[in-house]
Amino acid sequence: MALHLNAAASVLPRLNRGLVHWGRMFHCSSFAKFRSNSLLFASSSRNLVISTSVGKTNAGSIEVSQEEDVKPYSWPDKKRPRVCILGGGFGGLYTALRLESLTWPDDKKPQVILVDQSERFVFKPMLYELLTGEVDAWEIAPRFSDLLVNTGVQFLKDRVKLLSPCDHVGTNGPNVSGCGGTVQLESGLVIEYDWLVLSLGAEPKLDIIPGAAEFALPFSTLDDALKVNEKLTKLEREYFGKAKAIRVVVVGLGYSGVELAATVSERLEGKGVVQAISVDSSILPTAPPGNKEAALKVLNSRKVELLLGYFVRRIGKSGDFTSSDAAEKDSNPEQLVLEVQPTEKGAKTQLLEADLVLWTVGNKPLLPQLEPNGWPFELPVTGRGQAETDETLRVKGHPRIFAVGDSSALRDPKGKVLPATAQVAFQQADFAGWNIWAAINNRPLLPFRFQNLGEMMVLGRNDAAITPSFIDGLTLEGPIGHAARKLAYLIRLPTDEHRVKVGISWLAKSAVDSIATVQSNITKVLSDS
Repeated sequence: MALHLNAAASVLPRLNRGLVHWGRMFHCSSFAKFRSNSLLFASSSRNLVISTSVGKTNAGSIEVSQEEDVKPYSWPDKKRPRVCILGGGFGGLYTALRLESLTWPDDKKPQVILVDQSERFVFKPMLYELLTGEVDAWEIAPRFSDLLVNTGVQFLKDRVKLLSPCDHVGTNGPNVSGCGGTVQLESGLVIEYDWLVLSLGAEPKLDIIPGAAEFALPFSTLDDALKVNEKLTKLEREYFGKAKAIRVVVVGLGYSGVELAATVSERLEGKGVVQAISVDSSILPTAPPGNKEAALKVLNSRKVELLLGYFVRRIGKSGDFTSSDAAEKDSNPEQLVLEVQPTEKGAKTQLLEADLVLWTVGNKPLLPQLEPNGWPFELPVTGRGQAETDETLRVKGHPRIFAVGDSSALRDPKGKVLPATAQVAFQQADFAGWNIWAAINNRPLLPFRFQNLGEMMVLGRNDAAITPSFIDGLTLEGPIGHAARKLAYLIRLPTDEHRVKVGISWLAKSAVDSIATVQSNITKVLSDS
């Protein structure tokens, strides 16, 4: 019996590999059904362990997991092209809206499905305003179902489990006939597509140092922002009326770190101390001089302590450090402590106590796992985990797959990968939508050319900095910069309906704030007189 099982164990992997490659020679739909059925015959139980022992010598075992029940997604129209977009960030949602806005021949307008693990689209550049109460969650995080209600785009809340492309160059070229592959979701749903857009974004990289994943809070998603706001509110209540100050440490002084440090320091208003750490010798190393100067001015005015030329070695609780390391002998053993090391050789480490640690350093792109044994059908990725694309945003070697935003590693004419910013994702979405239109209609695809419009950052409730690229030396800062930034982002909100709702809401809030300011000034004058 063991010999038979041993033989089966050696045959199954080869059989699966054969099925994969044979399947790619035929239409994807029949292949998908054939392969899923072949995987299910192995066992009727959840797991089947195939022993490879002979006699009494136990040489190991192979655990064959039964696939979860899979069910194909039923597209409404069997003839029109099928476009699947993975990820509903700036790149994914705006690509879907771009496809919807284009003019199509009746028989070629694609069916579009958008898949995201969250039910809400998040306008990430304005998450900081949640901490100041300047915006409400619905304004910068509307539901996909509301945004897409007047479109033909279908939204599906799910996670991507497995990607099985079958469009590798030489196997199934860029012709419109035939499918480009399948996507399996965690729910078991399998989506067969003709064209695929990868826009899965990125997640914070918290495994860089010990303790970061356990004790530091990232600031990347709506849930992150709500957790940080909840933690700040809890600390404000806990320290209310006490002489001891709230201690907040921000790790990283790129745009996100600087915006967080400025926003949190304004919110605490003397009730707390904000320290910000950067391994670089200056803040905002890639920012234009105007933005850097405006940010330094605000941070200094709010007494944010900058630790430049330092890196964090570990984060833990005071009780985890030895008595010789402890910041204070009588400190609370539950107090968070950061061990920071100067980049200068020979310099001593420091210990910083913190009530809240905010992490803004590093992120890792999220690309779906590919079907096992799929060589040579793997996606070409960079060391950072982004898909390598050609100038038309198609993944190299895969004419049916486009990648935008954090998922894309597109290089500029100098060979440098474009930054994973909202501005880049906005523009890539326009080109990706157009190029899918061109591919379906047998038109030439356009090469993507990034146009740098400038850089914006928020520095508090009434402070911001904008340096447009088309006017040398100009930086709008303070209330003017803040108003200009909000207007620019209002224009960039996904749909006309949402822009109108948010615009009315912001005008109402501005009117209330103005009345409150006038009343405060009148009261102050009367009290002085």
